[in-house]
Amino acid sequence: MAIWARLTLGLICIALSGCASRQILATPLPESRVAIKDYSEMSFQALGLNEAKTIDFEAEKSPVARFPDGLGVYAAFSIDPQSAATALRVRTWFSNSWLSLATVLKPYVIFLDGNKHVVSNVESFDGTLGSTLIEGEYKQGYFPVPPLARFFILYSAATESDRIILVAQSGKAWAIPNVYTGTVEVKREVIPQ
Repeated sequence: MAIWARLTLGLICIALSGCASRQILATPLPESRVAIKDYSEMSFQALGLNEAKTIDFEAEKSPVARFPDGLGVYAAFSIDPQSAATALRVRTWFSNSWLSLATVLKPYVIFLDGNKHVVSNVESFDGTLGSTLIEGEYKQGYFPVPPLARFFILYSAATESDRIILVAQSGKAWAIPNVYTGTVEVKREVIPQ
């Protein structure tokens, strides 16, 4: 009978440890990883109208720069001028569908003019939730492209920035930790008139 008591106690301990939430913190990016002095030194890849690009950011491998809210990983793009108003649709995927284990790379955008000077800096990521069958749950937001913008930088918010809040079906709210590793998709679209 003692063996059943030990086995039962062991199973209860295993079950309860699986329910415990864990603190998820990103390791700060080291200042030594910053390889540029200003935004004009970045390598820019072209993003066409209605073209989507997926970026798999990795904290250990992606380029790092200093941004208004701190260090972040980034991807830099060039864009052609358009006669119609356009916006960037930005999607970021959560690392896990279990909210207690999820992290997210919270994206911000800086728009630059033809001389690579800042035109607009967007440090907000309001949007809607969605999901895809294969990639899972994401948050999507739209950033209007200023008429003078010829470049933009998609970068990660610092880990200390405000967290994205998600509410589970049970009604419990979760503040999802910001990290420097994650998948983000960006697409430039015409704004419907």
